Amino acid sequence: MGVKRFIQSVLESLNMKNFEHVGKKKSLKTLLQKLKKRRVQILSELEFETNQEKRDLIKEELSLITFHIKKGKEKLNELKNS
Repeated sequence: MGVKRFIQSVLESLNMKNFEHVGKKKSLKTLLQKLKKRRVQILSELEFETNQEKRDLIKEELSLITFHIKKGKEKLNELKNS
């Protein structure tokens, strides 16, 4: 999957809006920053949530974001090396 497709799929899957496409590296770095902020926000939500069903949904979203961060870092490394 190319960088543009990766960025587009992450934006669609996480319903992120107001994202500016500038360059591949810069877009990817910006996306990773937003994902990291979202991860911190989700961790704080998880800390205070008592309902088990909501905790499960939050954990699922957290695992998706963690997966996207990992893939984004891989793509960024590919761009840096090429």
